[in-house]
Amino acid sequence: MMLSCEKKNEIAGKYVTANDMTQKNIVAYLELMPNGQGTWSIEEDSASFYWEVRKEKIWLHTKSGGVIPGTIDGDTLTIDLPGMGVHRFIKR
Repeated sequence: MMLSCEKKNEIAGKYVTANDMTQKNIVAYLELMPNGQGTWSIEEDSASFYWEVRKEKIWLHTKSGGVIPGTIDGDTLTIDLPGMGVHRFIKR
């Protein structure tokens, strides 16, 4: 449990989408708080979720009950959103 808390604190923070042509210049932001709460923001819209780290992956739990997995690679999170494609977030 201690290792999980340390990893969560290490990953918590603010992220922004990597400057990538495949993302059509839409900037998205992720804010991961150490208490497991998070916010995904795109332009004027945002969504809240709960997040956790399991087996070197990040799991975003939506309010509607969905779970979106992502990979952790240092200060980069890669999340594949159904219907929206792959988003790479870099910690600011």
